[in-house]
Amino acid sequence: MKQAVLHAPLDLKVEDNEIPALEPGDVLLRVESALLCGTDVRIYEGRKKRNVTYPTVMGHEFSATVADSAGPLPDGIAQGDLVCVYPLLPCGSCVACTRNHPNLCRNRIAFGYQLPGGFSQYVRVPAAAVQAGNIVPIGGVSPGAGAIVEPLACAYNAQRLAGAAGAPTMLVSGCGPLGLMHIRLARQLGVQRIVGVDPIAERRAAAEASGADLTLPPGPDTAAQILEFTGGAGIDVLVMAVGRTDALDPYLGALAPGARISVFAGFSGEGTALEIPANDIHYNEWTVVGASSCRLDDFQAVAELVRSGALQVDDLVGTQVPIDDIVDAISLAASGRDMRVGVAPWA
Repeated sequence: MKQAVLHAPLDLKVEDNEIPALEPGDVLLRVESALLCGTDVRIYEGRKKRNVTYPTVMGHEFSATVADSAGPLPDGIAQGDLVCVYPLLPCGSCVACTRNHPNLCRNRIAFGYQLPGGFSQYVRVPAAAVQAGNIVPIGGVSPGAGAIVEPLACAYNAQRLAGAAGAPTMLVSGCGPLGLMHIRLARQLGVQRIVGVDPIAERRAAAEASGADLTLPPGPDTAAQILEFTGGAGIDVLVMAVGRTDALDPYLGALAPGARISVFAGFSGEGTALEIPANDIHYNEWTVVGASSCRLDDFQAVAELVRSGALQVDDLVGTQVPIDDIVDAISLAASGRDMRVGVAPWA
């Protein structure tokens, strides 16, 4: 069995290992598609080390078929079924868990961090995760569509927290793969008019194809154009779909009274402080909300949207690179030139 194993200090190797042995209650999955997240890139580059246990097999966005089990499978799941995997296993008892924020669990473990993840031909799902419902059926779609449920669920979590459902207007700042996911989800959630901003013409075209009513490049007149588009009312929900302060700063003047700002994308490096005048927040009753990962119910809701065909996502899955060339896959993902780059475990 091939696995892309990351050793400290940041030594990534494709190794041949035994297929994981199962303990009572475990399930063995045969990975069909595994996608690269920006977090995976940061782990590989050494910019994210928190909660990562070395050696580790990265990959928390994956779909798989059920290959074997050491006990009964969950209801509705049979051997050979295509499934996706909710990557977090919260403790259930910390302050975050007891206040309905299990995705922020202080003691959580996760596939691709402490548990071996999807950059492997097989993944063992431990009994605790099986019992918690982490294996979610996703039959009837492509493996890539199954693997993309996890980042979609993160976007869904962000829009839920920002109260996006039914909003008159939304601005998605950054129209990479995650920005496009936000646009498509916003349509499903009944957002009436959507604006996408991105400097790359191809991404603006993709945003239009995903459902944006207006797309613009960032520039000195962009905020004024957005205000004009909204008839002077302004934007009700702003989603920062790229981890840059200029995904927010230029558009503060285009926000509506009572607007919600979703700090969705992760930031790294210096220059990450957001500057919003306190009186603007005070007098406009703006809300700034973060979003980190997703809850299991978010994951399940999005899996159903994908499985039913309500959300079309196959075109968001980009180049699939053989597992032996995983470093090339990481470089491609880091470049931003493609959609969601994948690692093909069986190529």
